[in-house]
Amino acid sequence: MKSVASTICTLLALALPALASGSGSLVSTEAGSWTATASMGVARASLTATRLNDGRVLVVGGEYDAAHPSTAEVYNPSSSTWSPAGTLSRWRALHVAVRLADGRVLVAGGQYSTSAELYNPATNSWTPTGNMNVGRISFTGTLLRDGRVLVVGGLSGDGSGVQASAELYDPATGRWTLSGSLRTPRRDHTATLVPNGTVLVAGGSNTTGRPRTAELFNPSTGRWSRAGTMTTGREHATATLLNDGRVLVAGGVNVSALRSAELYDPSTGRWSVTGSMTASHSGAAALLQDGRVLVADSDRGDVYSPTTGTWMATGPMVYPYASAGAALLPNGQVLYAGGRKVKYCGQYSCDEPIPDAELYTP
Repeated sequence: MKSVASTICTLLALALPALASGSGSLVSTEAGSWTATASMGVARASLTATRLNDGRVLVVGGEYDAAHPSTAEVYNPSSSTWSPAGTLSRWRALHVAVRLADGRVLVAGGQYSTSAELYNPATNSWTPTGNMNVGRISFTGTLLRDGRVLVVGGLSGDGSGVQASAELYDPATGRWTLSGSLRTPRRDHTATLVPNGTVLVAGGSNTTGRPRTAELFNPSTGRWSRAGTMTTGREHATATLLNDGRVLVAGGVNVSALRSAELYDPSTGRWSVTGSMTASHSGAAALLQDGRVLVADSDRGDVYSPTTGTWMATGPMVYPYASAGAALLPNGQVLYAGGRKVKYCGQYSCDEPIPDAELYTP
């Protein structure tokens, strides 16, 4: 007769494979799955993906494509198809795209350009608008409560390097005005509108390294103030406003930030460590309809629960890539489009843009 210990070992041996694969009657270890959808007409990396008022998604520009795409496309989740969305005045990559209060989309900068233009979904066309004061890449754009747009930092092309300057765009006049300067110059940082109407700018990099400092911009006064110290410096991290008003900042390309995440609480002005991701990420993030947060790149994603402060890995992605664009769809799925995949060119690795797209289902 088998001992009790032997019987338990046998049962565990049978159960563990089911736990690992998410199969059987036991609780799944994977938070959602990925499926392929139609590919874009152009391979794109470092693109922007902006959800329109009608639920479609506008993707703009991209880098590393020999054609230097000055084109745009729109994804229709109802038909799972892409359609052309006109041609921009110039090709753009590492730019910003911000949906305005009236439904138009402001696209600015990229490849050190000062130019900006507006996409009108009603006419599927582009029109020029005022130029920024500084040409920028790797910067941020944030819609304010009053309808203006704040752009911050970035790398300029005029020889002045990493920027501390900020500008405000007024849709009513089509003009840009300089609005104070960051205490610390930054590129590849995050910018998040918090519930009190201020904008939290955190992390990034400059010539001295990766600052752990964070700052708040007050649109009413045009002034910047300190916003505490992060637990670690982060470059290319993601920042997501949670439903409870806190800000989740996760991942980054630097070793100390690869899997870690932290929370900023606007009510106290303090940063605190939260659970670590199951894998390293510096990709795009999306707030899911149930309040959880998806961060994904490479070959899979991680989903964060604000209730428990923990992460759960998703199923494997269809297309392993980085620098994709992401947008939450009306049905709760998340569209990931474009990006770069690594291939080997002789003894060296090199990046290749892709036109592929896929959907995450929670």
